[in-house]
Amino acid sequence: MNGVSDMKFDFFEGKQNFNFRLFPIDEVFSFKLTAKKNPFKSHRTNFFTLLLLTKGKMTHFIDFKAYEMTEGDCLFISKEQIHKFDSSPAYEGYGFVFTEEFMLQHFSLSAFSKISFLYNYHLNQPLFKDFKDQETFLRALKREFSLNLGKVEADVVASILSVFLLKAQFHIGLELKVNKSDYTQFNQFQKLVASKYSETRIARHYALMLNTTHKQLNKLCQAFTGKTTKAYISRYILIEAQRQLVTTNLPIKQIAFHCGFSEATNFLKFFKMNTGLSPKEFRAVNT
Repeated sequence: MNGVSDMKFDFFEGKQNFNFRLFPIDEVFSFKLTAKKNPFKSHRTNFFTLLLLTKGKMTHFIDFKAYEMTEGDCLFISKEQIHKFDSSPAYEGYGFVFTEEFMLQHFSLSAFSKISFLYNYHLNQPLFKDFKDQETFLRALKREFSLNLGKVEADVVASILSVFLLKAQFHIGLELKVNKSDYTQFNQFQKLVASKYSETRIARHYALMLNTTHKQLNKLCQAFTGKTTKAYISRYILIEAQRQLVTTNLPIKQIAFHCGFSEATNFLKFFKMNTGLSPKEFRAVNT
């Protein structure tokens, strides 16, 4: 198709810090670029990325949508999202990349369970403006890296990062009034949608699979995402459809079927209603 590449964390080979890496954003201009490893072209990553802009302005594309960043802005990019850097060097800032393994190994269980926006990227706004905590975050990280703390460095860095992400979660303005069992059930629901969305788009079907009621599942989704179950599923399917249109040569009818639509016309209506473009038009614009 258009050569959307899969960029893995080993792209930073030789520069890694225990599955976490801090680097000046302008360092991307010195990366050794190849057809398969080019941050200025659309690529999918298997790690999380956090961008903080300290000077100038830049446009960053995430899942085919442009986000305009100015000084002081913070942008979160989840693993598996497709994105690309602005090729203009007229900006400065810092990038942070870290893997899910880093979070699982070094975050506390309570912190990890509360940082839901990293996984609900298809529902939440990734661009944070006027996020005052980023200067404190930067200073703290730079200080700890300068101390060369050895074996405990990963845990110290994880503590700083988890506090920053928890504040970002609070900044979203979504108050999570849930308990431990709610987290477990919501995670099960997310996994079900990821594995079953091509089979069904009906919220009640997922409620049955989770042995709960549609009303309870709706309440659960609204607690975690601020959206209904139907809205969650629809948004997930839309992003999957966009990715397939851009990253594969599959016929639109086949993509419609993969996304759970038995009739291509229904898929066309769904896609255009949510994007303003037909699938064919979207593919042409993004390839």
